[in-house]
Amino acid sequence: MTHSPRRAEEILQALRLKRPEDINLEAIAWLQGAKVDYREMDGCEACIHGRADVGRAIIAVNDAHGNLRRQRFSLAHELGHWEWHRGEHLFCAKEDIGGSKGRERGMSREKGANRFASELLMPEFMLKSALNDFRKFDMRTVRLLSDAFSVSKTAMAYRLVDLDFEPSLLASYSRGGLNWFKRSKSVGERWFLRRTLDPQSNAHDILHKGARDDISLSLMDADTWFDTEGADRYELAEQSFRVGDDEVMTLLVLKSEYMMAR
Repeated sequence: MTHSPRRAEEILQALRLKRPEDINLEAIAWLQGAKVDYREMDGCEACIHGRADVGRAIIAVNDAHGNLRRQRFSLAHELGHWEWHRGEHLFCAKEDIGGSKGRERGMSREKGANRFASELLMPEFMLKSALNDFRKFDMRTVRLLSDAFSVSKTAMAYRLVDLDFEPSLLASYSRGGLNWFKRSKSVGERWFLRRTLDPQSNAHDILHKGARDDISLSLMDADTWFDTEGADRYELAEQSFRVGDDEVMTLLVLKSEYMMAR
């Protein structure tokens, strides 16, 4: 059975879906020949067993944690595998689905499936329309859009940085230091994030002192975040929030044109 892989946006447009609430993943899976089974799983977040020759698959999604948005991203991730890696039997752990392994450089199978999931759940053409209602990029915008598209705040923030809504970065830190970061295309590549959190940053207080999540963007010197010569001459805005016992997520929005890519 011949199969030609399609981008997520092509699938959505073929189905004439125009609003985030129209994205019914179980229906999309069924139309793609995949049955979805939610069940308690040990050691992985989701898996797929499929036969390319007949175009049929079973996708199992872990429902033990009760996190519906995580289940939704996991299902979209497995649909990415079914679309692009059809016929392979794949078991995806938590770190594969939207986690650090899926955000490493290079286009691995897991990173490709994560990108497909992001584009399926947060398609650019829908986001552009939704963004018309917002004037600035901060965590309020991220939270409202994550609710509208039924995804996590981290997934939405990552997608908006990737689409270069504003010159920005999203970074994950734990007590051991920097886990990963995403830089928008308009940010100059010479700006390297510090490997550990500066005590002057809000993220440091949230992670190490139990401070509350930031309710708004805060202006601070760029050298608080960047270990790059000349960073002390510029300012940026930070907004940080806790995502686990040992992880804090930070949105950085740049304010100076001299920090942009040239």
